[in-house]
Amino acid sequence: MLPSNYQWLIKHADEKQVSRLSQQTGLPSMITRLLILRGINDAKQAKRFLHPEKLSFHDPLLMRGMRTAVARLRRAADGHESVRIFGDYDADGVTSTALLARTLKKIGIDVSCFIPNRFRDGYGPNARAVDQAAHDGIGLIVTVDSGIAAFEAADRAAELGIDYIVTDHHQPPPRLPQALAVLNPKQPGCSYPFKELSGAGVALKLAQAVCSSDQFAKEWIALAAVGTIADLVSLRDENRLIAAKGLELIEQGSLPGLDALRDQAGMHGKIDSEAVGFQLAPRLNAAGRLADATPALQLLLSDDSRVSATLAAQLDELNRKRKALVDRIAKEADRQASAFFQRGDKAFVLAGPRWHQGVIGIAASKIVADYHRPTIILSIDPDKGTAKGSGRSIEGFDLYRALSACGDFLTQFGGHKMAAGLSLPETEIDGFREAFVRYAGERLTGEALVPKLPVEGSFDPDTLAVDQIDQLSLLEPFGTGNPRPLFLIDGAAPVRIKAVGRDGAHLKMSLKGNRKAIDGIGFGFGNLCLRIAKTDRVSVVGECTINEWNGFRRPQLMIEDLKVGGLQLFDWRSEQNLQSRLEGLNQSAAVLAFREETVERLHLRISPLRYRPGLTVARPGIVFLDLPDHVAQLTDVLSSNPKIHRIYAVFDHHDEHYFTPFPARGDFAWYYAVIHREKTMNLKKMVAQIARFKGWTERMIYFMTKVFFELGFVKIKNGFLRGVTAPEKAPLSNSPTYRQEKNQLKLEEFFCYGPAASLKAWFSKIMHNRAQTTEPEEKTNGLHEVHHIDHEFSNQGD
Repeated sequence: MLPSNYQWLIKHADEKQVSRLSQQTGLPSMITRLLILRGINDAKQAKRFLHPEKLSFHDPLLMRGMRTAVARLRRAADGHESVRIFGDYDADGVTSTALLARTLKKIGIDVSCFIPNRFRDGYGPNARAVDQAAHDGIGLIVTVDSGIAAFEAADRAAELGIDYIVTDHHQPPPRLPQALAVLNPKQPGCSYPFKELSGAGVALKLAQAVCSSDQFAKEWIALAAVGTIADLVSLRDENRLIAAKGLELIEQGSLPGLDALRDQAGMHGKIDSEAVGFQLAPRLNAAGRLADATPALQLLLSDDSRVSATLAAQLDELNRKRKALVDRIAKEADRQASAFFQRGDKAFVLAGPRWHQGVIGIAASKIVADYHRPTIILSIDPDKGTAKGSGRSIEGFDLYRALSACGDFLTQFGGHKMAAGLSLPETEIDGFREAFVRYAGERLTGEALVPKLPVEGSFDPDTLAVDQIDQLSLLEPFGTGNPRPLFLIDGAAPVRIKAVGRDGAHLKMSLKGNRKAIDGIGFGFGNLCLRIAKTDRVSVVGECTINEWNGFRRPQLMIEDLKVGGLQLFDWRSEQNLQSRLEGLNQSAAVLAFREETVERLHLRISPLRYRPGLTVARPGIVFLDLPDHVAQLTDVLSSNPKIHRIYAVFDHHDEHYFTPFPARGDFAWYYAVIHREKTMNLKKMVAQIARFKGWTERMIYFMTKVFFELGFVKIKNGFLRGVTAPEKAPLSNSPTYRQEKNQLKLEEFFCYGPAASLKAWFSKIMHNRAQTTEPEEKTNGLHEVHHIDHEFSNQGD
């Protein structure tokens, strides 16, 4: 058994609705099923969703406060007033700042921008910045992507006689700030039909409202698209329209700054939401995370391609530094997280001296992704004796409420369910950790600590075709609220399993159906290469893509997770590098030998367990190094260890019974007739003569002699054999040696040379039934006279 990393949430659609929507739209069922799962139930909704480029924007004047804001901005333009935009330092913040700055400049306003420094100013508008605006002769301040809870800044603007307009998209507090106008579709009393705009989306609506049709530049939609995708708002309704139009513009070429950033990131050809989210947005974010967001804003305001190229390169370098910082901090934090995980903590508080405050939130996200535990990372300032931190949570755990419960240890904190910031004295870290971990432990169940993976369909390798995967592009752009669909292949046979990439970090394999196979690649799954057996049935969840190479297009699965149910059998019977294989198990399996000489014969650097009845092992796997004397010993091991779910079959054996001729009944009869005729004979000479005459091996003749001895048909003394007159009749099977040889022959035939699939089926049945065999244990005849035959029998070759 190989467990999955995630809990798979298999989503099911009403097949009658799927069929009906397919009839209404002419779309294949794969697409209509995905639409139904997204809450799209009729042809009209489907058309709007699948063709966002054909939609129209909502009327911006439907947003509460919009008419007042537009009137004030036009008055500022007519009066040649100076207007200052208060923005934010993340990608949504800088794109919305740039968008509004271009807008105000377009309508003739003298505009300047203020983006707070994360380390000096903190988040959002502040009174000090308002004072500076008054000193600079600013008559109107407009916030973007912030300000909905910045009461001090709003109040200070009112005291100084500066008009104040808030544009924001975050959840409003019960009381709104004092302002001439508040633009936020989530505020009470706002009739705007779509509530999930980003900060850049709200700025776009203001631009649409204040500009005439000839003033509005479509390239601004590209800025709004970057902010919308980067801020992880739902890509539904108007956000879907913004993203679709914006991605098309970015791909074709839009503003010089975005073009330069795209080229610097090496983005060529089709641009999708993932390219923006994982390539453009991190570069825009890097400046604000490490120092100041000014270079990012300058890039988005630049109309000079050469200046843009220089700024884009600067942001690229900052992003490289940002990634290096994150990797270093995450690596150090992971060492602490691993120890806390081992002791059973259900939440982590990790701390280090002078960890960069701008990236600890990303590092916390990495720890959450690896351990699926709510995580707070603290950066300690030893000089001040304080710590500032950033936290990330998991579904079902309210991080803000948890911090509230532990508030006695904190100087300040803020945030929401999934993310938060905090500060506290260094001396309170241990107490806070204990309280936070205890709070999480009382509320997080085992199931909550297993991440969820939604699965929206299934197929088998025989049915998936390239044209079906092409049709999935109808659902783009993907993102929050419209995730890229994941599909299940259930119980396929793996073929061509291998680790690829640097240090074998990735897994590549094919999954076979009845007629066809589909290739799969799992990034970061290389360690599973040796944990998947060829006899397994593997269930895989992944994203359907197309592998294009040398003019050919083939379906491919990008593996997100996989599992193997039931018993796993690893066929190592012909393994040439057994020592390396055993070392690769890393103590996950016990090694069992039935015979003392096996390890020495195989030249292994291990000390295996020796079989004894009722032996128990505390590991999920077991290596059977050699053959037992009887099958009952195998069933005893498996029955005594019901938690074993991986078996490594080596079954090394010294004597080749399977390839040694076994005498037939007629051979025994012929040999007995010779003994009866000759009466008494020298055993050693007789064996040599018969071997030459019949072409038998000497081992076979000694074996038959021992069987006759055990049945009382012959006597042996001083190396001479004599037939017994009128012995009691007995079947050959009464001889323990005969039965043991027969038994070993069957054991070798099945366990050493039988098909791996048959071997797995046998072990699976035993593990399922947990039934003890009724085969009796055999005992070796201990008579002195037979020792000579035993010695000769065991040492004769073919």
